[in-house]
Amino acid sequence: MSGPVIIAGSGPAGLMLAHELRLWGIETVVLDRLTAPSERTPGQALNLSAAELLQQRGLLDELLEHSKPVQGTHFSLIWLEDSALRGRHQPALLLGQHHVERRLERAALERGAELRRGHEVVDAHQDVSGVDVRVRGPEGEYTLRGSYLVGADGESSRVRELAGIGFPGAGSSNCGLVADVGVPLEELPEVHRGSKVSPGGGIYSAVPTDNGVTRVVTAEFDTELPDRHVLPDAAELRAAIERINGVAFPHVPVRWVERYGGPTRIADRYRAGRVFLVGDAAHTFYPLAGLRLNLCFQDAANLGWKLAARLLGWGPEGLLDTYEAERRPQGERAAAATDVQLALIHPARRVAPVRDLVTRLLRFPDVNRHLLELSTGLDVSYVPDAAMPLGRRLPHVPLEGAEGATSVPELLSPGTGLLLDLSGADGAEPATVSGRAGRLRRVAVKPSPEIVAEAVLLRPDGHVAWAGSPTSDAAGLEEAAVAWFGPAHT
Repeated sequence: MSGPVIIAGSGPAGLMLAHELRLWGIETVVLDRLTAPSERTPGQALNLSAAELLQQRGLLDELLEHSKPVQGTHFSLIWLEDSALRGRHQPALLLGQHHVERRLERAALERGAELRRGHEVVDAHQDVSGVDVRVRGPEGEYTLRGSYLVGADGESSRVRELAGIGFPGAGSSNCGLVADVGVPLEELPEVHRGSKVSPGGGIYSAVPTDNGVTRVVTAEFDTELPDRHVLPDAAELRAAIERINGVAFPHVPVRWVERYGGPTRIADRYRAGRVFLVGDAAHTFYPLAGLRLNLCFQDAANLGWKLAARLLGWGPEGLLDTYEAERRPQGERAAAATDVQLALIHPARRVAPVRDLVTRLLRFPDVNRHLLELSTGLDVSYVPDAAMPLGRRLPHVPLEGAEGATSVPELLSPGTGLLLDLSGADGAEPATVSGRAGRLRRVAVKPSPEIVAEAVLLRPDGHVAWAGSPTSDAAGLEEAAVAWFGPAHT
């Protein structure tokens, strides 16, 4: 190992990645140019998949006291029938992003990660064994040697720029404001509560946050982005809300207001040698239905264990190449899904018949299920066109093990691979597992109607790498184990 993994950025993706790496004992240093965490974070909800990723690392329970369940699931603010999700998946949550970041920061630090605030990446050079990162800190510049450098430093990523990775944009530009107003949601006029599409094609959202504060978000389309050096104020916020809702917004205290917007962008590559991109540094698009934050967590969960595997010496050749191969198509898919939803919103008069048609098509169960999985992130599969559950994550259903009640997220919380044996048969631990102690473990549970397989091999990120019978398909199980967990101990 040639030094720590260096992560630039302490947002959700960077902190989640730091926690993932520390589960494996990998030395990790997180750099952030800000001297203190900010509460001015745009995220206001965790979609179902993002909540489940936190749950499978034991990080969700503490956040529940700050959250409220989201009532319903939508596609372009067209509401879907989602009763099939109940009891099988963790509900989506209204939850300020700053709460998530605080929880992730504490978890990463408790695991032994190092966080250096006020330290900014200014340059980087890599060779065959590591990366030399030039850092500007409170006491001047210094060089930090690491095994890998990960850019989790947002849309304007310095790491992406230094790696020479392009970040082209496409699609409709959006311009919006996000603000906290010092009044409870229920005290606002009804027209200014909840989420809605305006007759003019804009989007408005107001949801409760903490201590009588309401988070307000606006979006308008095909408008020229204001000069980023011109800071928005309460007057601009009220004017935007009035344009969208058609009614003046009351003069209530505005705690802060910030601007966001721009076209959809996807990085040309997610990797350049020993440099990787995660989160908004790799992809950015309009934050609708929680897909953007979910991608941040998915990127981190996918990359963390793979970096650890290579640094610990058991990861097979080519394992790190699977990060871009798996995650970039998902970034493109989520961005395209968001662009489609925006195309159903603006321009409002032109798309009204299309919205009506989509609403009527939702009466067909297959259409509803497809859009439901797309908008929640449940459709993420790393084995295209494979039979369920291969390539996907398992539902978070109750299971019964030798020591009593358990669940998929509880069993995944240590961060290792897992052979989940639902065959009900007694027997010795398969050599596939015993030969990979520390990377992979076996847990036997009673059969479940929700998991249609005798056994499933789960990667550390929760995705199914193999499903079948550990006796009749022992060769297939071993092949999958070699591909993801390397050769057995000798």
